[in-house]
Amino acid sequence: MASGVPDVAAAVSELCDGQGYLLLEDFYAPELITAARERIYELLEREPNRTSHFYGDDENASQARIWNLPAKGEVFRQICSDERMLAIMRPILGEDLMLSSFAANVLHPGAQAQEPHVDYPYWDLHARDRWPSRLNASYHLAVEAVMPLDEFTLENGATAIVPGSQKLARWPDPDEFRRRHIRTTMRPGTLLLFPALLWHAGQTNHSRASRATLLGSYTIKSIKPIEDWSRCVDRDTALGYDQPMRDLLGLNYPYPAVMDSLPARSSEGAKSKRSILQTAAGGEEE
Repeated sequence: MASGVPDVAAAVSELCDGQGYLLLEDFYAPELITAARERIYELLEREPNRTSHFYGDDENASQARIWNLPAKGEVFRQICSDERMLAIMRPILGEDLMLSSFAANVLHPGAQAQEPHVDYPYWDLHARDRWPSRLNASYHLAVEAVMPLDEFTLENGATAIVPGSQKLARWPDPDEFRRRHIRTTMRPGTLLLFPALLWHAGQTNHSRASRATLLGSYTIKSIKPIEDWSRCVDRDTALGYDQPMRDLLGLNYPYPAVMDSLPARSSEGAKSKRSILQTAAGGEEE
């Protein structure tokens, strides 16, 4: 599905019950993407290569992953907290959705194709006994966002996806993936969204140039994030971020907590102290 910014209900239906992906062209302003791209290639020079789990190990010089982007530039915070994108994700993940990871992936010439896979938290779904026997796609635990900083072409490894596979809730079958996949060619500024259960894989970069993309992973509030924001992001600095960004990092979410240290009060449930005060004040706390 390729379009501008769609109606939220239609977008949610497409992601969950339809083809399982949205390609939103010209979603981000060119100057925002240019600033992000310049910053990523600057960081690439300063930080050692970090591979991802589907690209081998740190010795694989053909691929680099740059982590913890919310702490490395305001431009990344603007991109990952875009309200138009979050409006699509909230009906799927809930109002308290959280950012699990926001990183950049750079494929250099010669980078090899990934194994077809599903994304976190389903990374180990190939070990089926690690998951509940009745796992299904009646609701989703995570949604992925891909924001290309360089053009995605067939030559440089544009991501392959299998439409509709998010409804299967199982690890990809390689033969089925080869038969059914399509390629997501797209220009910088596009936003690609899909549930983490959608089968996908980056492809071989046959070109002579690197291609960079931003990768966001968003989860329901009860899933541990991939990146430990409590240690990645300086808390005092993060308290100066705008409210949507603080919420995405879970800075105001109380759990996990040392329950022995909490005050003895009713803090949860429809009849919690806060709810009673809000009702008594006509919707405002005293």
